[in-house]
Amino acid sequence: MAHYNFGIKWLKAFRESAEAVSKLYADDGFIFEDVMLDQYNINNKPDLHRVFGPYANKDPENGIGIHNFRIRSYIGDERVGLLRWEWSPEHAAVFLGLDVAGKPFGTQGHTFHIYNEQGLITRESSWWDASAVLRAVGPVSPTKSLTGTKPAVVKTSGGAPFTRAASGLEHAQRWAAALGSDTAALADLYADYFTVEWTKVDDHLDDTVTDRETLVERLGGIASGENGTYTFTPTAWFGGANDSYGLIHWNVRIEGATTYRGLPTSGKTLETVGSTFHQFDSEGKIILESTYWEDNTVFEALGVPVVRPHYWDENFDPASLLPG
Repeated sequence: MAHYNFGIKWLKAFRESAEAVSKLYADDGFIFEDVMLDQYNINNKPDLHRVFGPYANKDPENGIGIHNFRIRSYIGDERVGLLRWEWSPEHAAVFLGLDVAGKPFGTQGHTFHIYNEQGLITRESSWWDASAVLRAVGPVSPTKSLTGTKPAVVKTSGGAPFTRAASGLEHAQRWAAALGSDTAALADLYADYFTVEWTKVDDHLDDTVTDRETLVERLGGIASGENGTYTFTPTAWFGGANDSYGLIHWNVRIEGATTYRGLPTSGKTLETVGSTFHQFDSEGKIILESTYWEDNTVFEALGVPVVRPHYWDENFDPASLLPG
């Protein structure tokens, strides 16, 4: 099956019923995660049905909302790939525990899939931009920039010439180390022509990086130490054919930052996770990067009233999701 077509079928199924979308997952074993909603390692159909239930809502009056999805792109083949998508609900009253009634909002995300020989999903990892939701509905307005800083000085790396990593995990380790400590070394991992997106794209002029000068400007504040020390550790690599693309799972520890996305940290050390998809050219340099942070964990730590109920648990009361 052509998997752009599959992606459309997958998103249409959300609007049909929980059963329709669950049929696209393997019966003999799958793992589903949407870590933004604190959904980790869901691996059985009853829980999966409950996860997808709200998205198939067809009643505009009950506060659950009508959920609209659209694919931005598919990168991969019939066994492994990344779907990039956008989502905007209508008639929703509550999301993430926040009052969203009458407040238009939406976000973008990416989903990494691994398929079996029958074309059914055996592994799913979904991530999206939660800060975009808060910017639209409040009660705070996180910035797109993590650090709010541009590097005053960028080190000039004098290491060996670029060589292709021996494995996807080795590449992930190089990328993570450079991201947290050496923006010049980071820039060397990208091809002459590349695209980097780290946030919901409202305007390509501001939100899509396509040259090294802008890369240094947008991401250099992470390595500069001017607003905290960021230590990234790759935890997994899920590769496509010949590791020509793949998804990195990573965690990060942030120490000494005064703000996170413009929100005061009150001196707290912060920890969270994220995912980064990379596609490579023939030399092993990055030509496409799509990154999402699990911001909700940090927002909760900073006192933002984000609520992520485990509504897929068997004994959860669905009525508690409704307003009032």
